[in-house]
Amino acid sequence: MTKKYLTSAEFLAIVGDLTFDPTFIPMSQDTYNESAVAEAIRKTGRAKDLCMAAVNLACIGYGNKRYGMFKCKESIIDCARLFTETGVMTNVIKDAKLKETDLTPQRLCRAFRVQIQEYIRFNKHETYLYRKYSNHDPKYFDILFRGSEYLDDLTPDQCEYLLGVYQNMDTKLSINITERVKRVFQAKGYIPRKVEGLE
Repeated sequence: MTKKYLTSAEFLAIVGDLTFDPTFIPMSQDTYNESAVAEAIRKTGRAKDLCMAAVNLACIGYGNKRYGMFKCKESIIDCARLFTETGVMTNVIKDAKLKETDLTPQRLCRAFRVQIQEYIRFNKHETYLYRKYSNHDPKYFDILFRGSEYLDDLTPDQCEYLLGVYQNMDTKLSINITERVKRVFQAKGYIPRKVEGLE
């Protein structure tokens, strides 16, 4: 007769040794595929406009279905209209399941993160995160933008500073962006996935 519930020893007697290999690491279920996003951006035929929109979003901020505008040459471009014309999704509900090729404002900020940082550095631009939520340490001015958590070369010091800025923002606005940024840092290997307070 088979038993409905097994002890740990009985279970191992059936399935065999389950010692974890030291190289085992659980991986994220993130559906973001940089190649697919880049290809989707290219297919719009307006990659430069979307890059400028991403800089605008990351530096000025956005929310409440308002995405702002930017000027290039003599044209003023409304980001919301640009997004409609290029298929960037703006009415995405929280935790929605996106396809790899779906474009959103957040995905644009993530995809163009290096270009955003280059713009900020070259122009010494003061972003909304720097101005409103940081202690204005110029050492970190070029990482204080939406999407910077995805940069590939952040130092532990920069990660700690960014988390502090987002914690300050969360406190002031009664939101919780810090947890998402922590998960990004964990997925990138910047901070460990360990329970704090245990020896």
